[in-house]
Amino acid sequence: GPHGAGQTIKLAMNLILALQVDALAEALALVTRAGIQGEKLVEVMQSSMARSGVLDVKAPNLLKGEYVPSFPLRLMHKDLGLALDLGNQLGVALPATAAARENYNYVKGAAKEDLDYSAVMKFWKK
Repeated sequence: GPHGAGQTIKLAMNLILALQVDALAEALALVTRAGIQGEKLVEVMQSSMARSGVLDVKAPNLLKGEYVPSFPLRLMHKDLGLALDLGNQLGVALPATAAARENYNYVKGAAKEDLDYSAVMKFWKK
């Protein structure tokens, strides 16, 4: 592929992972505020088209409020910024990425430790 293809693919993949976890955290905040246990949402998602590796790996930790780093939030925040920069260079609007980066930025600023990127759940618990 073209020069820098590997880096571009990595940024695109991390963009997808970040958005999936941010969307899951947002959905969990919605259902729990409605009085529904988050586990019920995850159970339904597991038997639908929404099932994914991210759901398998991250949902149990999100439900428990555990954010042990597998990929640090600070690095995901950095990669989202790099993806936005690349989008600007290429003339590709990335509005969902920009919104998610703001959520990650909030948690990164408030974190006292090096948390996993799934700690974005803390944004939706505020």
